[in-house]
Amino acid sequence: MTPLLREIVLLTVSLSPLSAQGNRGPGTLVGTVKAADDGTPLPFARISIIGTRQTTVTAADGGFIILQVAPGVRVIQVRLVGYSTLLTSVTVADDTARVQITLATLAVSLDPVEVTGRAAPRLPAMQGFEERRLHAQGHFMNRTEILRIQPRRFTDLLRRIPGVQLQPTSGPYDGGQVVRMSRTIGVNGSRACPVLYYVNGSPFPVTGDIPVDQFIDPNDVAAIEVYSGMSQIPPEFLSSSHDARCGVVVIWTISSLDTLKTDRHQ
Repeated sequence: MTPLLREIVLLTVSLSPLSAQGNRGPGTLVGTVKAADDGTPLPFARISIIGTRQTTVTAADGGFIILQVAPGVRVIQVRLVGYSTLLTSVTVADDTARVQITLATLAVSLDPVEVTGRAAPRLPAMQGFEERRLHAQGHFMNRTEILRIQPRRFTDLLRRIPGVQLQPTSGPYDGGQVVRMSRTIGVNGSRACPVLYYVNGSPFPVTGDIPVDQFIDPNDVAAIEVYSGMSQIPPEFLSSSHDARCGVVVIWTISSLDTLKTDRHQ
């Protein structure tokens, strides 16, 4: 059962200045994780960089460090039992990026548990994916289907889906593409109608004209779900705090699923 988030995740990000444009070496990500209510340092929080195998756990003082982080915009996932999962983006240069993160307490309502023996059960995330594939109205791709396409970019997958439009961007992300749904064009009048993204079950708004390819490596995608209109979107992806009118793209990553599998067997 997917827990309902009862608290708002608070985040303060403090970044060092970007280095000059051009070829940059790997950087270092240093940060702390604290409780939002009283500022208590949170040990054992798992920090993962989406699209990579880089992960670590916070120390007793809530601190963490990840070395050899590729420069650019990176998506960080922070998870700790009893607290709401956080997803945020950080810009890493060739020096040290410092991050301060606060997590809100998660109120969890537990149902009665029935224990039964099953052969090779699916992870909950993939079980939900397969159930929605059977009953929902969206478009779906699993890892086997993704490998057949051999995508160079994440948007190479989306261009195969009916109703998805890829629009070129300019400026610092010149050559990139932003995702729009053809059936939602005009929902916001003359303004752009950005798609709402979920990464591993958590909302991750990609703001402005930043291409989603900046965040997601297709080699780390386990499965995707695409819902082009409000009538298609399942209740679990209709966030009250984010606008889903322009369509929803749900991304499940291999690295995070591997982490979940490790956690379940610890």
